[in-house]
Amino acid sequence: MPAEKLLEVAQKLIQAGSGQDMYRTLVTRVRRSVGRGVSASFFLVYRASDLVLPVAESTQSGRQLHPEAYTQKITTGIIGHVVKTAKLYYARDVTSDPLFISGGQVSGSEICAPVMVDGDVVGILNIEADRPEAFLPEVVARIELLCTIAGSLMNMGVAQEQLKAVEAQVRGLQEAAASSEARFATLAGTLGDLVLILDGENRIAFANGAWGGALRDAAGKDFDAYLDEASTKSWEKAGAKGGAVSLTLRLGKKSVAAEGRVTPFTGAGGAPATLVTLSPAARPAKKAKPAKKSKRRS
Repeated sequence: MPAEKLLEVAQKLIQAGSGQDMYRTLVTRVRRSVGRGVSASFFLVYRASDLVLPVAESTQSGRQLHPEAYTQKITTGIIGHVVKTAKLYYARDVTSDPLFISGGQVSGSEICAPVMVDGDVVGILNIEADRPEAFLPEVVARIELLCTIAGSLMNMGVAQEQLKAVEAQVRGLQEAAASSEARFATLAGTLGDLVLILDGENRIAFANGAWGGALRDAAGKDFDAYLDEASTKSWEKAGAKGGAVSLTLRLGKKSVAAEGRVTPFTGAGGAPATLVTLSPAARPAKKAKPAKKSKRRS
């Protein structure tokens, strides 16, 4: 494998990204770069079940290297040795190598190299040639370097996939929150009651258009500024504990007596918030004036 071929394979791995595309790119490009009479396989290491499983393979003839559902114990053969030692192993002649376990394939020599992420062997690149002593020392060294590059890219790929998953979740939550907020605003706009949402600093974060839109432009303003002095104590109690409340609001030049309910809740990001619904207080009925007695003429 010339140095320029090594660089080409590395570039293709970067373009492939992570996961299955990377495994296929690794075995295909390595086989083409090393030369004729070579096949390549990539195994994922499953420590929980003590197995390695082939996930990608490439041959010149296109023949299948491993049967369906092929697995191998982590503790056996050349692959098991590489998983255990986390070091590349080169069997120059497999017929005389004590670690070699034949899977029925014709093989003369074999390179088995670990792919590592965060210090753990997560994958195995296995390259087999149909003749002994098939790989020059510089080829072995470049295969080892290539697996180091693949491990770094897999690590980055895992992190990127995790980031994408988190970003997708955040977008989903944002979209759901925006949809809920829009539905709430639509519902609140149809009510005759004044609906307010206050933030943790007692500032108005939302006001519907009730009461002639009296507080439609009050966002960001302190709710206390709209209360008369007599309502301040009532609000302090209700604002902290929630419940029914009677207030008098100063709206421009007029004051409006109101009755309603205060509901503390947790807003976005865990921030404290308060929902306030108010209706104009019913005016006491005026007493009917007694009817005048009509004077009879005698």
